[in-house]
Amino acid sequence: MPVSKVYVVPNEEAFRVYVAKTKQIIESELSVLISRLSNLRFHEKIKYALLSQGKRLRPLLVMLSAQSVGGNREKVTSLALAIELLHTATLVHDDILDQDKFRRDVLTVHEKWSVSDAILVGDAMIALAIYLAADYGKEALKITSRAGLALCDGEYMDVSIKSLQMSEDEYLEKIRKKSASLFKAAAHCGAIAGGGSDFEVECLADFGEHFGMAYQLSDDLSDVTSLNDGIPKDLGKRRISLPLIHLYKSSSPSERKILLGDLQILSRKKDGAKKLALTRVLKNLKTKGSLDYCKKEINKYIDKSIQSIQSLKNTDFKYYLAQMAESLRPKEEQAKT
Repeated sequence: MPVSKVYVVPNEEAFRVYVAKTKQIIESELSVLISRLSNLRFHEKIKYALLSQGKRLRPLLVMLSAQSVGGNREKVTSLALAIELLHTATLVHDDILDQDKFRRDVLTVHEKWSVSDAILVGDAMIALAIYLAADYGKEALKITSRAGLALCDGEYMDVSIKSLQMSEDEYLEKIRKKSASLFKAAAHCGAIAGGGSDFEVECLADFGEHFGMAYQLSDDLSDVTSLNDGIPKDLGKRRISLPLIHLYKSSSPSERKILLGDLQILSRKKDGAKKLALTRVLKNLKTKGSLDYCKKEINKYIDKSIQSIQSLKNTDFKYYLAQMAESLRPKEEQAKT
């Protein structure tokens, strides 16, 4: 029987209520934390960056991992905030590197104020993340520090390797560092803070990494198919993603030349040829099997994440973790499970 069918949430409404309640706690505690920074001259800018109503998946994963091994949600709240602070700091800095003007439909920090302000805001959140994580011991600090280094290395790969000739292995290494590493750290630290055994901690760390890979690949799929002002985000920015790598690899030399030309057209602000270029790229992503290939990889990592926690005690929180992973499964696949 497929791994994806091993776990069935007994009450999906209970899962939704849990997630909503936990996110409320996270938002409330973030607001309290921000209020304590009112003495900082750039307090409002930190508040702007942090209270952006993100998905809060990483702090949610900290709490769920702790509770799945018998820990208390309230006792790991500060750790969850530390992980979210580190994540938000990387977003603020990434927006500078990528020259993005908007995040979640609002101006990025460097666009609203300045690059200098944005760098300082990100630095301040990293410092605060370390301060909060320190309460959970040396191991938590080491794990978050390793994740931070991996994030930087992954981001360096992102800015230094722009060619579609990037291999799939290189790309997977990049997203494992840039995206999955912090999910892994969240689950790893949560399991330790929750009092998990060495075996449970290892299982949950593996879950976090596989979940993070599935999450980023799901983003890849969305960002080459979801239209934003008529142009999918990754296509307009010429960002390398798994579907594009697969398409390039599956194309003939002449087709590759056309693909590169189309991506060049799509990255321009104004070009009458954009519609034709977009139609051609989207058609080829489908006919060459690039979208289906990405879906297959998403499903593979979802299955791995669920498999990694199969041996944990059966609790509601274990099922909630599995449901988090299942929520990433491509819609047509969800209908089959």
